Amino acid sequence: MYPKRILIVDESPFGRICSALLENAGYDAETVSAVGDVPPAGNMNKFGLVITSYPFCSSLFEEIKKMGISTIILSDDIDENLFSILKNANNSYCMMKPLDYEKFRSLVKQVMSKEKTAHGGFSYLV
Repeated sequence: MYPKRILIVDESPFGRICSALLENAGYDAETVSAVGDVPPAGNMNKFGLVITSYPFCSSLFEEIKKMGISTIILSDDIDENLFSILKNANNSYCMMKPLDYEKFRSLVKQVMSKEKTAHGGFSYLV
């Protein structure tokens, strides 16, 4: 059992797929399909990881950075706006869609177990 939960903020049905994949691997995942449904900042300390997509949750990224929660951003495309959002984001990872689910699960495991940290910036993973 992992000490903290994972928050998945993504459009349905992709969020449900991620949730099922992670719950099958033993994680406790909570999924919301609208940015407005994200728990208030005071309740975010129960999450060890936020998984979301770009540009769907662009408005949420600055708040997540301020909270210092590890983040995996899933994107179809890399552009200057995404790089700007990720600038100075500690423990943030960007993966391209379509996902390699084995690499995705491996990254989640490493982040949740604190085996992998991206201090002083972000990591881009293919």
